[in-house]
Amino acid sequence: MRRPRVSTSFGEREDAPVRSVPGARATRTGLIALAVPHLEEPYFAELSSRLVRGAEARGLAVLIVQTEGDHAREVDVANGHGLPDIDGLIHIPRSLTVADLTRRTSPGPLVLLGEHIQVSPFTHITIDNREAAHTATAHLIEVGCRRIAFVGRRDARPSDAADRRHAGYLEALSAAGIAIDPVLTAQVDSFTAEEGERVVSGLAAAIGDLDGIVCSNDSVALGALAALAALGRRAPQDVAVIGIDDIRAARFSVPALSSVAPDHEQLVDAAFTELERQLSTPLGADLPVRHVVIPSRLVKRASTAR
Repeated sequence: MRRPRVSTSFGEREDAPVRSVPGARATRTGLIALAVPHLEEPYFAELSSRLVRGAEARGLAVLIVQTEGDHAREVDVANGHGLPDIDGLIHIPRSLTVADLTRRTSPGPLVLLGEHIQVSPFTHITIDNREAAHTATAHLIEVGCRRIAFVGRRDARPSDAADRRHAGYLEALSAAGIAIDPVLTAQVDSFTAEEGERVVSGLAAAIGDLDGIVCSNDSVALGALAALAALGRRAPQDVAVIGIDDIRAARFSVPALSSVAPDHEQLVDAAFTELERQLSTPLGADLPVRHVVIPSRLVKRASTAR
């Protein structure tokens, strides 16, 4: 089993940054908060479920707050506004900035999940999104695809994770000597199956020799499969499709969706390990900031079995 990569560096610095933490509560509440953008998104719903089970195994209860990715709401949650007394916060941000976090008015234990804030003075856990998309694209190349699209950039409201996944796609094409065609990169308004279906309907109709699609997440990929079926384009014989995240629905689509799967167990364990590290730190102590990268693996299914 691959282990998570743990770094205590900050940006390009060699030294480990430290921040003064308020220390462990004299009396713990046994309650933590989990801030997620959208519970309608299957990946976030499944991740929340895993975190709740992980909390229960550690004798903790979880208060889930849906932020809708709204900046003001994310700031309020980071500052503890509207929340009861909690032992700590696990936050999956979409709009928060480093400046927002350094101005927190409730500086209790905090663990960030995801890629939105890559460099900050707070502990952060993520997968290597660039590597995940590189793996997905290289797999399509390996099965014979050459006109490979990437569906999932969102320049109107930038997503760091999507940007990094797009970069991994471009790197894999370049490594294989395949010319990069900007026409093959498609924008989405949101990372949903509906958007995947809408965008791929237009893309596949316009590009007759399209033979592979890397999607920024599995929800987009499920919509892509639906669009291809509606157009009479067979997956994977005509167009191979792969996603990222390995949500449960990927196993039950027709055809079953290939994906790049984060190690969910390690992600949950890392989140609670880092939260507990902060909770148990003595009052006023300096605590090194950790950046934990969770490994992922390629899961081959029928959607790429050419």
